[in-house]
Amino acid sequence: MLFSMAVTEGIGYRGKRSLGMKIDFIDIRRAYFHSKARREVYVQLPEEDYTEGMCGRLIKAMYGTRDAAQNWEYEYSEFMNTIGFKRGKASPCIFYHEARNIRAVMHGDDFTILGNEYDLDWFRREISQRYEVKFRGRIGPSDKDDKAIRILNRVVTWTE
Repeated sequence: MLFSMAVTEGIGYRGKRSLGMKIDFIDIRRAYFHSKARREVYVQLPEEDYTEGMCGRLIKAMYGTRDAAQNWEYEYSEFMNTIGFKRGKASPCIFYHEARNIRAVMHGDDFTILGNEYDLDWFRREISQRYEVKFRGRIGPSDKDDKAIRILNRVVTWTE
């Protein structure tokens, strides 16, 4: 959907392709550790901290626990809401910021965001203040934009 919108005249650009919308690809590092544990989960302590009869209670979600992905979904949804995004009705992984005309799709810890350059830069600043992120690239029509990127084990290429 985002790729189609980026290259559709009247949506992604208005008459001049080089000034059209771009797509950012952002990866959250250690995403699950940013989200709060929403239920009581206890883990065995590592060898260096082990004491007979003792265990640890998780405060943050941890990879490998049953609800880690759901906890991360609650976390990023709350973040998106606080910066002005509305969650999609058909899919909980799609968001729209009406004032800035930004659309975002989440898949695990990967954010794919469609918008104009100024608003994508705003989103990069906002997300960097909350999470440790890796900006994987920005594809778009201008000469300074990336022309290919790998996402979800697929290569996406921007061509004329």
